[in-house]
Amino acid sequence: MKFEDVENARITYKNVLMKRMSIAFGVVILIFLITFISKESKTGATDLFDVFLTFFFFIFVSIFAATIVFLTIGKYRKAYHRAYKGYFVYNSLNSVFSKLTYEREEGISAETLKSTGMINTGDRYSSNDFVHGEYKDVAFTQADVCIEEEHTDSDGNTTYVTIFKGRFMIFDFPKKFAYRLEVAEKGFRANLVPFGRSKDGKKFESIDLESSEFNDLFNTYAEDGFEAFYILDPALMNNILELAEKHKGKLLFCFLDNRLIVGLKDGKDAFEPPSIFKPIDEKAETKIVAEEIGLITGFVDQLKLNRKIFK
Repeated sequence: MKFEDVENARITYKNVLMKRMSIAFGVVILIFLITFISKESKTGATDLFDVFLTFFFFIFVSIFAATIVFLTIGKYRKAYHRAYKGYFVYNSLNSVFSKLTYEREEGISAETLKSTGMINTGDRYSSNDFVHGEYKDVAFTQADVCIEEEHTDSDGNTTYVTIFKGRFMIFDFPKKFAYRLEVAEKGFRANLVPFGRSKDGKKFESIDLESSEFNDLFNTYAEDGFEAFYILDPALMNNILELAEKHKGKLLFCFLDNRLIVGLKDGKDAFEPPSIFKPIDEKAETKIVAEEIGLITGFVDQLKLNRKIFK
């Protein structure tokens, strides 16, 4: 994959979209004019109600036409995304991580997160941009995740509320934990622990740690308080606080078996291509992707996950 391939895919996608939107818009205008003239010729005048009725009909037909256009250009959008992620994302990931697997349309399964017993996977779940590899001998998996809950009001109307949009990262941790431990930044909605027991029925307890600054920002829930104090020593708490300061959004840390699961709720999709309506700045885009990759490496470096300090 070359940069020229990305630009060609972008230009093709843009040209097809503009052409089909122009045709659709022209058809909508024609329908609007025919409808408006037909009404006026029958009545000899157009009252206010007819104006509003015609206007809303125009809006409806416009939305319908735009939807049809977007449904028929999916292959061009996919070709652009495939080219962008093949050139910018895969190449950048491959330059940083070893043993790399990258699947842009795959993700972390809901079952993987649900099996922890600590994360609410909601009523509607999606995930993509699956990345698996190693960094400084630390194996990890990460993907974008969106979790929604279904809400029904008293009139029976159903809506979906997003409780998490961001990314989850799963790191191999240099220790096998005997008990589950969760650290949730206050305001993080997708954690299950405060609402019941762990999946094996053991009750979590809310604990306060030695750092008042840490307690002000995070809620800590543990199956075993002694192990929690052992894991969350002053150095690790300070590193978590620094990560929270660096990243916008809310953080969740789950220590489970020999894994550290990190959720970053920042409302973003990583590794997404820019607008098709202007040429891509290759250097700028490479920098953006590098910064998104840096979020993964930053957790390994900041938390010192490559050090065997817990063994």
